[in-house]
Amino acid sequence: MMAIISLLLSALVIMQGIKPQKISKLWKIILSAITLLAAFKFYIQRIFGGAMFAAPEIPPWILLVTTWLFALLMFYALFLLVYGIVRKCVIFICRRKNKTPGRFFTEPLWRAAGIIPAAILVTLGMYGGLKNPEVRHYELSFPDLPDKFDGMKIVHLSDIHADPFTGESKLQYIVEVSNSLAPDMIVITGDFVDGRSAVREKALRHLAGLQAPFGVYGVPGNHEYYSGYTRWMEFLADNNVVMLENRHVMLAEDFALGGVTDPAAAKRGGELPDIGAAFENVPENSFRLLLAHQPKLAAGAAEKKVDLQLSGHTHGGMIYGMDLLVGCFNHGLVSGIYKVGEMKLVISNGTGIWNGFPLRLGRPAEIVVLTLRKSVK
Repeated sequence: MMAIISLLLSALVIMQGIKPQKISKLWKIILSAITLLAAFKFYIQRIFGGAMFAAPEIPPWILLVTTWLFALLMFYALFLLVYGIVRKCVIFICRRKNKTPGRFFTEPLWRAAGIIPAAILVTLGMYGGLKNPEVRHYELSFPDLPDKFDGMKIVHLSDIHADPFTGESKLQYIVEVSNSLAPDMIVITGDFVDGRSAVREKALRHLAGLQAPFGVYGVPGNHEYYSGYTRWMEFLADNNVVMLENRHVMLAEDFALGGVTDPAAAKRGGELPDIGAAFENVPENSFRLLLAHQPKLAAGAAEKKVDLQLSGHTHGGMIYGMDLLVGCFNHGLVSGIYKVGEMKLVISNGTGIWNGFPLRLGRPAEIVVLTLRKSVK
């Protein structure tokens, strides 16, 4: 799939953006070569720095430049696609009215000019993607919430993605802000890391500093399967994060906190997510809170009488408007609060960002604070 996308992006930019320009053949070759290198950056990084979906072990500044170029290619290709459609419509209308289209639609230089707004948007997007997360507060009411948990405060982290962009300083910031919110419990819904344990453990050890009376809990995301799942589960458990892999803990006799593995286990020979197993032997009248990395598990959770599911994975769509596309792959569930059957679902935009496409425009990274309230039936 990525190869097809790379081919389409490079073909569109070369044929519509570079070829029509009134420049020398040598410059067209140079620009086309840069376009191809940017389009296939994931594969090039894999050759020199490791697996495609784990953080490649190359200098961060090279990763930053290549990622900026790839994002620029995407934005510029989108401009050319829209420009091409509008141009054809204008030319068709002008011919019908026996008029001549303006220079904007006939001069090739205007196609090249689209690189300027694309570069501005990409730069702003990368700034938004790499800056520290915001704090977002939600208050949720449940008629079946046990009285003793009325007012319970939960800090929800997700998609930290420790990598060359999210290192020790950002992890320390996340831990300090989370603790300063004085939560009763802290949960982390997957995608802790990108990269091998030998490289990323130093940064993730900061998670051991998270503190909450009811504890710190987590579930794996798809990215944990890309670089040594077993080792990461052991490491996180050794650093203050209780990992809930298709199991639960009872916070009280009537409050069950459950967690599941990720569907990515199917391709890695791991245990598939099993909501039934996660809440096995939980008393019928218990409040059930589920941690699941991917929100598309929500329908199954609602059938299992889960009261609240917390998820991540989508990064909130990353870019305003692109959330519609992301929703197509996640049953329309992207960011914020949803009602799925009788269950409430909260999806975090993510506390970090994936190094492969670290852009955010209108969908900031966040540390989510949930306050649970008892409502009247």
